[in-house]
This record gives sequence, C-alpha cells and structure tokens, in this order.
Amino acid sequence: MLFCTAGGTSSQLGFLADISATDLKACMEINYYSAAFITQSCLRRWLRSPSESPRTIVLTSSAAAFVGLPGYDAYAPAKAAVRALADTLRQELLLYGGNDKYRVHCCFPGTFVSEGFVAEQATKPNLTKELEKTNRPISELEKTYGTAEGISQKLIQGVSEGQFFVTMDADTRLLLNNMRGPSPRDRPLMDYLLGWFMGLVWPLIRRRFDRTTREYGRQAGLQSHL
Repeated sequence: MLFCTAGGTSSQLGFLADISATDLKACMEINYYSAAFITQSCLRRWLRSPSESPRTIVLTSSAAAFVGLPGYDAYAPAKAAVRALADTLRQELLLYGGNDKYRVHCCFPGTFVSEGFVAEQATKPNLTKELEKTNRPISELEKTYGTAEGISQKLIQGVSEGQFFVTMDADTRLLLNNMRGPSPRDRPLMDYLLGWFMGLVWPLIRRRFDRTTREYGRQAGLQSHL
C-alpha cells in the first residue's frame, strides 16, 4: 500500500497578485508532484513484480479541490490536480487488471488542526480565515474540526470500506456531490437540468470507458496472470 500524504501550504498563502512565481511552483511540487512522482516510481516497481495481493494507492487531495477561497490561489489548483490524477489513474490501472489487482483511493480532508495548520495561520490572509471560519483560537478550532489523528482514522476506515473518494465531514460530502461548487451559473435552470441529466448519464459512460480500458490492456498483454 502506498499512502501519499505530503502536502500543505504554510509558506505559499496569499492573493495571486502578491505571491511569487516561486511560491506557486513550490506549492505544486509539494502537493501534486510529490504524489505523482512517488506513485509513478512505485507503480513501475509493482508492474515489474506482479503480486497475488492487490496493490493500493491512496492519494491525499483536499476539500479545497471543490471550492476555491481567496488566498488559496497556489494550493487549491494543486489539490484539484491530485483529484484529477486519482480519477485518471483509477481507470488507467484497469489496463493491468481489475480492482482485484490495483486499487486507487483519494481522500479529501477539510480543515483540521495540525502543525502545518498552525504554521499556515501565521501567514494566512484574514479574509481567508473569515471565509473558512478559522479566525478563532487554536484550542477552539481543535474542538470544532478535530486533529490529524482523527482524520487519519477516518481515512483508514474509508479505505478499508473500499471508498474511492473518502470524505471526512458532511460539508466536504456536500461539496463533492456539487462539483460545480461556487462557480456562477450563467443559465441557472438549464445548468441544473444539465447537471441532473449528466448525473444519470455519466455512470453509463464511465462503465463503457472501464470496459474499453480493460479490453485494451488484455489485448496488449498488459494484464499479469498469476
């Protein structure tokens, strides 16, 4: 099992006009490339040495992947990239067999108190704190949002239950199921109807993509038989 949990934004917070290009790049490296490169390296080793036991990859995104707040211009796009990597990798690994060989999970923690969070609070814009309701003492935030230990337990539980997307709280589950998030709707009624329609259609399209991917992997001889 591979758990990719590195991340954070302790020194890359701020509005886009104020943060440096170096900070933008560093945030992507910490939150996206760290997960993508180690997953790539591990996967290459796994493919060279097939196993009877399933291999599991757990990526860590964030609730910020579903809703962008001012001040998270470097962080939110990097976490959205992790979510997209999980979606892409889940289907791609069907090339090498079904879910009995390779499993992918992606977790989406919301706000929780950790050493990294405390460091972020020192440089986080007041507007960001106000919008995410973290402009309170740390002791009070621990009671409201919990700690890293609690988040870890929920992550392990979600993975053990086989959840592809693992959310930690009701707010994040709501955001997950409204992927458009806070983006404006130019034609509200039509947009809602299209969203409802695609909610019915996409599962069918996804299954077709999965079948096609498995068949391609089979014909290309990519699936090991132990």
